[in-house]
Amino acid sequence: MMVPDLEPFLPRIRALFPDTRGHGLSSRFERPEDYTYPRKAEDMLLWIDALGVTTAVWGGASMGAALSLWLAAHHGDRVRAVVSISGPPYAPTVEDRQWWAAHRHLIEAGRFDAYLDANVRLRMGEDALARLKSRPDRYAEVVATLRRHSVASLLALLDETYSRTEWLADCAKIRCPVQIIAGARDHFPDVAMSRRLAETIPGARLYVVPEGPHFPNRSHRAEVQDAIGAFFSGIGLWPGGS
Repeated sequence: MMVPDLEPFLPRIRALFPDTRGHGLSSRFERPEDYTYPRKAEDMLLWIDALGVTTAVWGGASMGAALSLWLAAHHGDRVRAVVSISGPPYAPTVEDRQWWAAHRHLIEAGRFDAYLDANVRLRMGEDALARLKSRPDRYAEVVATLRRHSVASLLALLDETYSRTEWLADCAKIRCPVQIIAGARDHFPDVAMSRRLAETIPGARLYVVPEGPHFPNRSHRAEVQDAIGAFFSGIGLWPGGS
């Protein structure tokens, strides 16, 4: 999640926004095994230890959501609750693996902008790509973030992404409150996958955003904020919550 996603709640919560390894300003690596969820989780736990935080509400979208679920499943004593937006504890679909095989050459050739276009088109649709490109400064900023990678490090990151295996069964170990938010138009995870995830986690809640894509927190931000706010209130995150 990004700062605007939680903006209505910032007066009442302490929000922290880490860059996981391989993203933002964090370190890059050139081996796929350095980008697994266990490695990312180690980073997150060392980070909150350094901040003096014992437990936290973890959340994110896509990979960040799945990482939050991983932490809840494997380090439950450090997780108070989870907000998972399009978080997939699943192996990539055959179609997604084929898509990566067909587009891997763009990274090998250093054509990071062309890869970005193809990925946004896949995850969010042609209209979303057009909106992004209509903001040249923002588009350049996203491309520049990718270019912090070497070809080898971005290949490692994406090779790990598209070679993951399913770990849905691990989510049955989660015992904290979980809010799952899904986009009705998302293909990975699709609504059936998100529903199966909600059924696997004891007591988990599922909210589906009609017409929502993979990142409904961007396309339907106010609606997603309402769902998050109701969840925060329900778990007693601020006075007046149950």
